[in-house]
This record gives sequence, structure tokens and C-alpha cells, in this order.
Amino acid sequence: MRFYLNLSPVRTLSYIPFNYQYAISALIYKKLAQANEGYAEFLHEKGYAQNQHSRHFKLFTFSNLQGKFSVSKKALKLESNEMGLILTCHMPEFAENLIKGVFTDQHISIGDHTAQSDFTITQIEVLPKFLFDDASEVIPTVRLKLLSPIVMCRKNSRGNDDYLSPEDEDFIPLLIYNLKEKIAVAYGTEAAEEEVFEVFIGGLDNIKSRLVTIKAGKYAETKVRGFLGFEMEMKGSKRVIQLAMDCGCGGMSSLGFGCVEVSL
Repeated sequence: MRFYLNLSPVRTLSYIPFNYQYAISALIYKKLAQANEGYAEFLHEKGYAQNQHSRHFKLFTFSNLQGKFSVSKKALKLESNEMGLILTCHMPEFAENLIKGVFTDQHISIGDHTAQSDFTITQIEVLPKFLFDDASEVIPTVRLKLLSPIVMCRKNSRGNDDYLSPEDEDFIPLLIYNLKEKIAVAYGTEAAEEEVFEVFIGGLDNIKSRLVTIKAGKYAETKVRGFLGFEMEMKGSKRVIQLAMDCGCGGMSSLGFGCVEVSL
């Protein structure tokens, strides 16, 4: 499912930290906890997996903040009386608890040690699906619009992560492998083995990278590099493309990376 959250600032002057991804991810868990503490704890600490030995996924993601901003010395200044956020998820229980949590308390705070502002969620809108529910029918190649940077990692010889550009030869294979893992968690191992889909990358002259600091100013601070500005197309079953939109493409989706939608 896909939601659009309309956010109105509580005060006239509102500042958002440059690295707002972790703050938004944290407030999503907070909203889930206001509806169901047990579910929020499960999702945060574990998430969904094929079995106890396989990789775990949260199966949600969100877009960059949508609004008019100017850049100040230490933060982003909101230059309008509202901003928006697209939030997508696969599991019905996530959607149910999110809606309950929002209506329990429509107040949120986005910030870190550099800047913080309060907002009211004035509207939560369920966005229409671009695709039908028929899982078997293959659709024509669709263009995907990137709503946030895509993160793809590859371990180097030192055991550290190299963040890959779409120009890297491993970018597409690793992206497909990541989505296959999500398919296996969402629909089962057999479904993941049966699904055949292709990803195409273009517009490489316009690639942009974004370095995002996670948990800025804390002991566990880490830096993540994602890429956007390029073109991406996908051909496969409607179920796979819908899952890519619901759960995100690439890694670290629950921190707001890899959010995409079909570009009409």
C-alpha cells in the first residue's frame, strides 16, 4: 500500500535537518507503537524473514520530503505552509497500525541535534495502485520514478561496504537479487524462484550521489551513499513491480532509500 502524508508546521519558522532519514524512520516506529507496541518492537528488532536463518526485511520505505525548502547553514528551511511524504508498505498489519497510530496522535517531531521542528499530520491519503492484482500477467516495461536515492552495497576485501553507482556492473544483478529476497519473504521461496524480471538503467549522464549520515552526532553514526537522477525501467509480473513500489529497490529501504513509483 502507498500513503501520502500531508504535514503542516506548528510554527512559522521550521527547520529540518539535512540528514532527516533516520528521524523519519524513528517516528514511523513511534506511530506504529502508539497503535501496537508489540508489532512495532517486532518490526524494529526483527522484521520479516523466510526463516530464522535468512535475511530480515521491514518491507516498507518512504520518499524524500516533498516541499519547498531553502538551504541554511545547518539545516533545510521550509519555505511553505506544508510538506509531504510518500510512505509505502507491503504488509497489511503495518498499514493498519500506521493509520491507527496517526489518528491516535497527529503530532510529530522531525529533528536531531542540528535542527528540530513540530508538525501536524493534517491528512493521510491512500494512493491508488498503478497496477492490478493479477500476479501472473506480465506487463510491458514500465519506467520507475526515483523518489529517494537507491543504495546498493558490495563487500570489499576489507569486509567493508562499497556503495555502488548504477554504472557499476554489479549494480543491476545485486538490485535484482535484493528484490528476489524480498519476493521470497513476501510470497515464498517458490514464488521467488519462478519470478523472472528485468531491470534496465539509463540516463547515466545525470547520475547524482547523496551522502546521508545516519544517527548523526551519535556514537553509532554511519554514512551511507545513495544514487539518484538516473532512469530505471523494469519488466516483469505486476506482482513484482508492485512489490518494488511497496518495499523499495535496493538496500536500507526502511531508512527511506529506494522509494520508487511508476512514472505515467
